[in-house]
Amino acid sequence: MFDPTVFENLKVVAEGAFYDLDLDGELAVIDRHDYIDLAHMSRKYEVIVRYDTDKEKDVECTFALSAGLSAFAEEKMPAFSKRNPGCALKVTFRFIDPEHPLRIIHILKQTWDKGHHYRVLKHMPIGYNREGTYVTIEIEREKPIFEEDVSLLQTYVQQIQHILSAGI
Repeated sequence: MFDPTVFENLKVVAEGAFYDLDLDGELAVIDRHDYIDLAHMSRKYEVIVRYDTDKEKDVECTFALSAGLSAFAEEKMPAFSKRNPGCALKVTFRFIDPEHPLRIIHILKQTWDKGHHYRVLKHMPIGYNREGTYVTIEIEREKPIFEEDVSLLQTYVQQIQHILSAGI
């Protein structure tokens, strides 16, 4: 047996919160990824959710936690580091309707205002067929999320559920 890392503890909390909402019918977990990058010694967990399982739905959300070698080293060798180990947090909303995010970005900024970076990206296929066009809004937390922030992590999950259920 080994002692789980901060990343693993936070991942379990986030995963449990999303799957609880899925079991209650309040969200639909449509995919998840658990990456281990051996070249960079990093971990990344993503869960992709929608308000329901309808494939034609306009909005889906990807919630991602990640941690690199430095976070692992800070945790396993505390004598060499004065920093608290944590994980990076990123929330990405994907919109099929390219005009939709422009109408609601102010709502997202009200939810996650200070301490977050925003990027709005329009993805457009090259060529004549433009049916695959979509827009993403990426919201990255400036500071890492720490093990003591478990309630904050659960708040993020609840806010994502609220945003998706509001039909944004």
